[in-house]
Amino acid sequence: MLLLKTPAIFTLNGEDRITEPDSFMLYREGTPQLYRAYGAQFSNDWFHFSISDDEMNFLEALDIPFDTVVPIGNLNGLSLIIKNMCYENYSSNLYKADSVELYMKLFFIKLSEKIHSTVQEGSGSYYEKLSILRSQIYNMPYQDWSIEGLAHQLTMSKSYFQHLYKEIFGISVMNDVIQSRMEHAKYLLSTTDMHITQIAELCGYKCELHFMRQFKARMQMTPSEYRRRIANEES
Repeated sequence: MLLLKTPAIFTLNGEDRITEPDSFMLYREGTPQLYRAYGAQFSNDWFHFSISDDEMNFLEALDIPFDTVVPIGNLNGLSLIIKNMCYENYSSNLYKADSVELYMKLFFIKLSEKIHSTVQEGSGSYYEKLSILRSQIYNMPYQDWSIEGLAHQLTMSKSYFQHLYKEIFGISVMNDVIQSRMEHAKYLLSTTDMHITQIAELCGYKCELHFMRQFKARMQMTPSEYRRRIANEES
């Protein structure tokens, strides 16, 4: 089980897929686990486990998908359960095995609730469509994304689109667009020697100065300073 706090690249069925932050992946036993950072940073929570047939039936009844990355929004509550489970696992508590089992069941119950929350049900088919749209934003940060254009794709009013997007993902759509561009910029800065102008273009900026200002506002350093810092860390 992986909780992804930062964007990542997953290889699924032979194809690479960029995934947004605040997602999870539940692997079946035997599925190749091929994933890596998308950018200089990677943050996740995880645990390995084995289950009986009865426990598998419990998971399937919760309707939690296997072998696919699913965005679910804020992960803090689930991360806290994992921390408590780890504490019990390494403790000397008399009933730690029972506690770990209960925490694990609670984790999957709460995960299922997030997947099938009233927000998603209330938005009907919009949740799936918004998730696809968000994946496009992270896979194509160079696109000229706008609220009007994105809302038009889903035949929504701009105000309702913005409200629903933030309610489901916990971030405004334009902040998410900027975040996707920053993650792509960090990836290019840390893995290529491209000129800053070219990186700006590949991240959807027509003006290099605008890109540099936005990058510094988010990262508290210029793109060149970020590149030097990563190079120094790797040397």
